[in-house]
Amino acid sequence: MSEQRYFFNNRPDEDEFKRLRSQEIFLDPITFRRLETLGVAEGWNCLEIGAGTGSVVEWLAKRVGQKGKVVATDINIRFLRQLTVPNIEVRQHDIVKDELETNKYDLVHCRCVLQHVSEPETGLRRMANAVRPGGLLLIEEPDRGSLRGDLSSPSAAFFTTTLRAFYDAVSKGGRGDSYFGCRLGSLVGKLGFNDTTYEGYVPINRGCDSTSASAAITFEVIAKSLISRGAFTQEECDKILQLYKDPSFYYVGTTLFSAWGRKPVK
Repeated sequence: MSEQRYFFNNRPDEDEFKRLRSQEIFLDPITFRRLETLGVAEGWNCLEIGAGTGSVVEWLAKRVGQKGKVVATDINIRFLRQLTVPNIEVRQHDIVKDELETNKYDLVHCRCVLQHVSEPETGLRRMANAVRPGGLLLIEEPDRGSLRGDLSSPSAAFFTTTLRAFYDAVSKGGRGDSYFGCRLGSLVGKLGFNDTTYEGYVPINRGCDSTSASAAITFEVIAKSLISRGAFTQEECDKILQLYKDPSFYYVGTTLFSAWGRKPVK
């Protein structure tokens, strides 16, 4: 992904590590269930793109065992240097600019990466090319179009309309695609893989839960940029943050879409 497009690139390490870890708390169980369903097994050779702090990498490394290998890449590897397990290799890599091996991996996976990339089709094609014949590609990306407040709450309309305008502004500003997840089905479908599957997980969240805490951190960071541009007000920001902390407020959260398929054996 482009460093210039990524809202979180210049944050202090401690703050960004906390944000990524809070995100992993609710995303990892979804990802791990899907990887288990796909049958990741001992001896597999795996590639994790945009590995973040390495939680998925560590899970994969345990799953494939010493006979397998996991290559973990990121444009910034500041949180991956602590991964010293023998079957893990860490690489600094930009999925849009840098090439990958061809027909190499039993599994190629990325999560919450392509939404930030200036040329997502290029990145997706590189990942697809890296999958060996008979291997699997799994892509997971969020779509914020599902965000809306519980209609029983008097704050529901404000929450829904404000966040939609907020994430519309993010997308129009060229700093990421807030609704990229809904594109996965068609993009992966064009790769010519077999047994392609497409699904989404939509949580029902409550203010002050772990998901809301993570969403609040991300929201606040992005809001600072939009407020400075005059696209959003501090008052609107404060009201949304209050709802994210309100245990009586329920809302439909961000959808995590997944698409996967198996590369044909020629």
